[in-house]
Amino acid sequence: MVMWKRWAVVAVMGVGACVAVGLATYSFRVEQVSPESQPSVKQLLPEKAETARPVFRVDGPDGRASSRKMATAVAVPGLADMDVEQLIDLLGGRKNEPTKQASKRLGEIGVTAVPALIARLESTFTNDKSFNKLRWWCVNTLGNIRDKRATPILVKCVSLDPDPHTRWRSIWALNVIKDDRRIDMLRDRMKATESKLEQFNIATALSSMGEDDGIRIIEETTRSEDRWLRWQAVSALGRIKSPETLAILIKCLNDPDHSIRQEVAMSLGRLEDKAAAPALIEALSDPKPGVRWRAARALGQLKAEEAIPNLIKLLDDKDASVMSQAAVALGQLGCKSREVAKKTLKMLSSPDKDVRSKAASAIANIGTSDDIEAVKNALEKEGKKHIRRKLERSIKALNAAGAR
Repeated sequence: MVMWKRWAVVAVMGVGACVAVGLATYSFRVEQVSPESQPSVKQLLPEKAETARPVFRVDGPDGRASSRKMATAVAVPGLADMDVEQLIDLLGGRKNEPTKQASKRLGEIGVTAVPALIARLESTFTNDKSFNKLRWWCVNTLGNIRDKRATPILVKCVSLDPDPHTRWRSIWALNVIKDDRRIDMLRDRMKATESKLEQFNIATALSSMGEDDGIRIIEETTRSEDRWLRWQAVSALGRIKSPETLAILIKCLNDPDHSIRQEVAMSLGRLEDKAAAPALIEALSDPKPGVRWRAARALGQLKAEEAIPNLIKLLDDKDASVMSQAAVALGQLGCKSREVAKKTLKMLSSPDKDVRSKAASAIANIGTSDDIEAVKNALEKEGKKHIRRKLERSIKALNAAGAR
């Protein structure tokens, strides 16, 4: 009997030890693969700075903004006691919160931190085309401090940095610092170099400043075999408003890559030239929905009333983004067709919140006072606050139109 009890105690202790080892092993594996120890590309990419307004726009995979709530910022221990070099080191760290707080602290230090930020950028030039978090945040911090001493290094980054994220942020920084020397410095570099790629980088920067010095090199790049360079070229052309630019972009609507055609449609809308309307109307028949909805958006921006019949056809498009963007464009063009109003009202019950959101805005311009009751019914059923606000504004607009 005693022997049996002894064996039971040993067995229980053995099981307990196995469980403990198993839990420890599991905890170790979880720690190894946790997001903090192995950050994703998304985690390493720069987040929007406090005062940052990007010069360039890149659509997300689904074209939608994230509605995820950001976590409350946690103070980084010892940050206030760090010197400038230590703070700059944090800009390249894996965790984003210390990076953002270090950048903010450097901004508070202000002009005193500028020489060290410039020196760090100078010392970290490489041929690596991958995203460099440290360099991006050095550029971003210099832009927020807005000290003109940073202009030469930012011009160098615009011209030579292999990472497009840092180049684009450098263009943003040059434009917020507003040093009058920046355009002449860029032009001087363009004349001094024989590198086509450097000339193109500079031409892209000049286009953001409303200068067309590099239009020839940009046009040449629209024929590049490199898809990414072609995308940058047609995006840059959208900031150079001239008849010459319009003709180049219209040719690019035949690009074999649909992502290029999408950007061409956006650039044509930004040019604010109604002469683009015929080409954009033709793009409404593009096989790719991304091109069709961007063409519809551009036609609405251009107030191209001749596009109304073609846009009405898109209200029956199989793609929800095309259908809803067509409704928005028709509203911008002042279309008051009852057929269009009925189809727009039907969109208010779509399971797709983006379709409902666009329809909620469009109905204010498309509908009449006869549609107020239907919009009120949609408001009662709508659960999304931002769509409810749009519906409420549309009801007010329809009421006001009815009173007139």
